[in-house]
Amino acid sequence: MPWLVVIIFIVLGALAYYFWRSQNRLRTPSEGEPMPQTFDFDEQEGRVRRKLRVIAAEQTVAGKRQKVRIELRALPDVTNLKPPPEKQIDALLSVVINPVVYASETGESLTTFNPPLTVTVHYKKQDAEMTTESKDGTPQLSLVSAYESDDGWRFEKLPTTVTPNSGGNGGTLTAQLSTLEPGDPLWVGKP
Repeated sequence: MPWLVVIIFIVLGALAYYFWRSQNRLRTPSEGEPMPQTFDFDEQEGRVRRKLRVIAAEQTVAGKRQKVRIELRALPDVTNLKPPPEKQIDALLSVVINPVVYASETGESLTTFNPPLTVTVHYKKQDAEMTTESKDGTPQLSLVSAYESDDGWRFEKLPTTVTPNSGGNGGTLTAQLSTLEPGDPLWVGKP
């Protein structure tokens, strides 16, 4: 009888382990589906003001799927810029990056992305202190893209997911980018 209990225990343990592994396995692309590229940028004087990550799937260029590469331009001098009230951006807290995206094989500059790029910016405690909190205690921050036109700067507040770190010491802002012209910097904005 003790052998039967040991065998049942081993079988149940193996089934539990198999079930746990299948539920906690990271999603891997199906066969033939390429892995998205991940670009991590640390703070860098004049080029990157906040640690951030860009995740980019292959893009179709001239009918062919291509990986991308990202180059960083110098951050523009944009002191005293104020978005128009209709954009519902109270303030621009910090310009964080000025990227240009290219197709790896052809070197062509890309301005539209399908699927979109995912940008995650690590905001700092100081950013959160410059804004108010929503009802759930999340800082009212967003990512903002902008471009300079003949009529001045144009702004777009991106739908942004705000995820505070535990302890209130910063967090992340995540948004999708479907378009990005060369020379379109990204800001941490309020809200």
